[in-house]
Amino acid sequence: MEQNEITSSIPQEEPKQLIIDSQLKFFLKETAKWGKFLSIVGFVLCGIIALVAVFMMFLGGAISTVMSKMGVMGSMMSGFIGFIYLLMALLYYFPSKYLFDFSVYIKQALLLNDQESLTYAFSRMKSLYRFWGILMIILLSFYAIIILFAVLVGGFAASQLQGV
Repeated sequence: MEQNEITSSIPQEEPKQLIIDSQLKFFLKETAKWGKFLSIVGFVLCGIIALVAVFMMFLGGAISTVMSKMGVMGSMMSGFIGFIYLLMALLYYFPSKYLFDFSVYIKQALLLNDQESLTYAFSRMKSLYRFWGILMIILLSFYAIIILFAVLVGGFAASQLQGV
């Protein structure tokens, strides 16, 4: 009982609140402008890459006839490259969408002093960073596998040359 009295007499600190002052609002508005610009450029590039993909997959008949001299693999190459380009366009769409959403909702939050819009905007920014982080992990793993494979093949080739 005595212990309860001691802990209740200790003054409790109030949780600190974040304050969005005019300088922070200015920085967020500038970030939103540049984010929107970069996201629109990303959407345009997605469209261009998708058009190239469609061209490669469906209108690449001329390329296929030239490559058909290389056999079955040559005739399938333009369709495969087109599919890879389509995957690249799809892959680039998501970070552009996350950045666009962040920009739009930050502007809305600052204009209306809306906490929900601010929270949603930063959730989109978190999604953008998470997307790029996961993609980097995948790419670095892929590069590590390629380097390991190259070292193994190089070692095997060197051992074969020594045996000659």
